[in-house]
Amino acid sequence: MSEAQNARIARLQPVGQGTPAGKFMRFFWHPISGADELKNGDVKKITLLGEKLVLFRGENGKPGLVTERCPHRGASMSIGFVDGDTLRCAYHAWQFDTAGKCLEQPSEAEGGKNLERYGLKSYPVQEQGGLIFAYLGAAPVPLLPRFELMVDPGRDHDVGVSDVPCNWLQISENNMDPYHVEFLHMMYTNVLRKKQGLPPIRERKHKKVAFEVFHFGIVKKRVWEGDEEEGNEEWTVGHPVVFPGTAIVPITADWVQMQIRVPTDDQNTRVYWYNSKRRPAGEKPSGVCPVWANPWQKPNGDMDLESLNGQDMSVFVTQGPISDHTEENLVTSDKGVALYRKTILDQIDAIEAGRDPLGVVRDEKDNTPWIELPSETHFGFSFAGLQSSAAYMHPEGEQHNKTVAAK
Repeated sequence: MSEAQNARIARLQPVGQGTPAGKFMRFFWHPISGADELKNGDVKKITLLGEKLVLFRGENGKPGLVTERCPHRGASMSIGFVDGDTLRCAYHAWQFDTAGKCLEQPSEAEGGKNLERYGLKSYPVQEQGGLIFAYLGAAPVPLLPRFELMVDPGRDHDVGVSDVPCNWLQISENNMDPYHVEFLHMMYTNVLRKKQGLPPIRERKHKKVAFEVFHFGIVKKRVWEGDEEEGNEEWTVGHPVVFPGTAIVPITADWVQMQIRVPTDDQNTRVYWYNSKRRPAGEKPSGVCPVWANPWQKPNGDMDLESLNGQDMSVFVTQGPISDHTEENLVTSDKGVALYRKTILDQIDAIEAGRDPLGVVRDEKDNTPWIELPSETHFGFSFAGLQSSAAYMHPEGEQHNKTVAAK
């Protein structure tokens, strides 16, 4: 890449306030916690888009999100405590509500004066589908998209969480690179299986791929060698990356995963592996969305190269905390990656021109009853046998290959 091209792509990496990508990210709602992780009275430290925040839930069950630093003497509100429906600083018990308004300064006469001068900045939060979402952007606040995968009452959910020490872009653009499946997940896997004395998995080649920009992002389509185009949902429907960086990953006709990539800061990303499963007829709703760890390392610290998620995350991490694009050499098979970068850069240009980027929902009628996203149900390959003890641990402790069709 030329220096000029890299300078343009590099605008996508920093996510702090005032940066091009930071402005783009602040047009969207981002998950910050599992709802079941935050009980009444809990206080939780959060970093999102480089901002240090504190999430808490009052005794009435309502969550609040405020800046971390107490305006009094700078102590962290993350060590504060819930009092009724408010949050108090541990240092001198200054009291704040979910809107960040200062209600009391106990050490001052009559509880303090001119309290309106001492508030915390607060941000909107909403709960949906077992997750808590936050919006860090400017008013007017867009609607939290009601994706069918999250709000359909006929579905149950669980979510794995990975903290990956690298920039969000090199994670999100992976799903715009279908060809890596042939090599990282097939060829490399068979190298490992041969060393272990295991039979190989089936290897396949792509015959053709295509990408289409739509209202929420980019849809990826493909045809494998030996498959026909007609009636092939991998080609006629495909599956998308929803902006800013959520991959919609069909597992089966009744099981779809949302891989939600949330920038913690410029060099760290939290990935939510959100599983949405259609509940069999007659079964009762689970009523909870279990949260479980999905690490990219094995217990001994080695990278997990024997599972799909581990392979992907290891590649992300080894590109460095922020990949140097001047050292890249993109070729024709990288056209999906190039389109993803270009399309997001186009959205940044749209923002600078005063328009919303793709994926922002403003009209209630577009959000009712829910938003359906394209998701194929027919798959032309299987990763049966690609499992290790480090791969995808389900809350009940049962091993699942939840990314059978992830790519």
